[in-house]
Amino acid sequence: MPASTPLMPVRRRDRCRAPADGFRRVIVAATMGGVLRLAIVDDHPVARRGLAAILAEDADMEVAASVAEPGALPDPGGCDVVLCDLYLDGDRPSVGAVRELSLVTRVLVVSAASRPADVLACMAAGAAGYATKDMEEDALRAAVREVAAGGFHLSPQLAAIVGAAERSRPGSGGGTALTAREREALDWIARGMTHAQAARRMGVAPSTVDTYVKRIRARLRLGNKAELAWFARNLAEGDASGRGGPPG
Repeated sequence: MPASTPLMPVRRRDRCRAPADGFRRVIVAATMGGVLRLAIVDDHPVARRGLAAILAEDADMEVAASVAEPGALPDPGGCDVVLCDLYLDGDRPSVGAVRELSLVTRVLVVSAASRPADVLACMAAGAAGYATKDMEEDALRAAVREVAAGGFHLSPQLAAIVGAAERSRPGSGGGTALTAREREALDWIARGMTHAQAARRMGVAPSTVDTYVKRIRARLRLGNKAELAWFARNLAEGDASGRGGPPG
């Protein structure tokens, strides 16, 4: 396993601690103008260095740790956001790592390419968003700020994956299906629109779209493991509606 990347010593900033339930946090740095403490977990040294360089361009962000595996993080609970690669162990998704890290901090899953079912599994495990390694640098920093502030980063790629899963879900009436307006918001975001742009198309306030996104995340977080498993089987059988790329 590659060794962790040494970094320059950093000053200790105001820290964000997770309460016992692990789901709600007071985001000190993001809401009070402090410097965001970030960590990168990726088994590829070049990827770690690239992400660190991009984040370091923002004066309000500092990379406190850059490691190859979650266990090498010195203090994950002291970070505002951990950027975690989707595949840290060959082609197996980092579901366990996301679940453990999300108990003490906020996790933004990052990947070059992915299988949709793996992305959904990480979202259900507690990730606060999904970003791709080919996104624009400004967009990546914006995603980090959104997650640090307590939001959920519903990227166009994640919106498309969730939309495909929603269309493929069994008609079981299990109570987790999206509403028509939530699906509409999801479709606009999947096309690359911001929440504000989607709101204008839908004739609603941006805060309404924000609410739709929160509801979408709630459905991902609360389960439905049976539906995720069903969707994964669909993918394995070659359903084009949810076909993903190779792991990366």
